Amino acid sequence: MSSADALGAPSETADAGDVEELRAALAEAKARIVQLETLAHVDELTGLLNRRGFRREIERAASYSQRYDVAVVLVMIDLDGFKAINDTHGHPAGDAALVHVAKLLSSSVRASDIVARLGGDEFALLLWHADMAAAAGAMIKLQAKLGASPLMFDGAQIGVRASVGLSALTATRPIEEAIAEADRHLYAAKQYRHAGGQEPGQPGGR
Repeated sequence: MSSADALGAPSETADAGDVEELRAALAEAKARIVQLETLAHVDELTGLLNRRGFRREIERAASYSQRYDVAVVLVMIDLDGFKAINDTHGHPAGDAALVHVAKLLSSSVRASDIVARLGGDEFALLLWHADMAAAAGAMIKLQAKLGASPLMFDGAQIGVRASVGLSALTATRPIEEAIAEADRHLYAAKQYRHAGGQEPGQPGGR
């Protein structure tokens, strides 16, 4: 008996089986990594991209815009009176309102556009191949659609409204500058509403 036999050396068939098991385990691990990476970019409540996922998409959009000189409009959206929904109807109603808005936003834009929930009651859109005038018109219609689509929750009808701010993401413009401008317009729109004014003709408070 050889020393290898004495040690119980595996046969070629056993070696092949071990290799297949390792390959299967590796494939499973890779699939799990992809799944975790995907989950890291998705908002658990709404199924939309989260802030991290949206940042990835806006960086891609900026790079594409710089390369091909394509116009992209950034839209920041903040729900009006969301705290009152939670206070009056409870946090489950607030969560339902967020899901309601997420579905409405997703169904109101093109398949190529990007929809995200950045956190809390804050959402964002990236509208591809859109100029500011067209995007502003689309957001006015979206705000009207929101106002005409109340949430029914536990027998109660809950109205949902939103303020928006827009900015252009162009080939020569830094991402942070576009985000800051959209945020300024959003803040101006919310201040206008809080002061009792009607929504301006151009979303963003202008």
